[in-house]
Amino acid sequence: MKAVFHCLLVACALFMNQANAHGVPQPQHGGLIEDAGLVAIEMVANGDTVDLYLTDHDQPVSADNVTGVLTITTRHKRVKTDIVALSGNQLQSKGVSYQSGSRVSALLTLADGKTKVSARFKIP
Repeated sequence: MKAVFHCLLVACALFMNQANAHGVPQPQHGGLIEDAGLVAIEMVANGDTVDLYLTDHDQPVSADNVTGVLTITTRHKRVKTDIVALSGNQLQSKGVSYQSGSRVSALLTLADGKTKVSARFKIP
């Protein structure tokens, strides 16, 4: 009985390592990246725009028909702007203002119109 228990324990330990084998998503555009469940979201803040890139296991995910809202909180001021799909896996929010330490939250509705994912970032 102990042998069976130990075999099951070892099998579970091996399975857990394989389940986490894909690792942490890597940024492909020099931004900050967060795992949002179904997709990873990379945020690149540049000037008055914030670009978001969608990936799944480091492979681009189409941003067609994806919509969303970007919320930027700086100190006690909160501003919301729309996120629009560009080409490929890129989304963008224009006319935004942020500074070091600002918190950015992206809430996206995926192409099926039902599934929502979110990610939170902090501007370094």
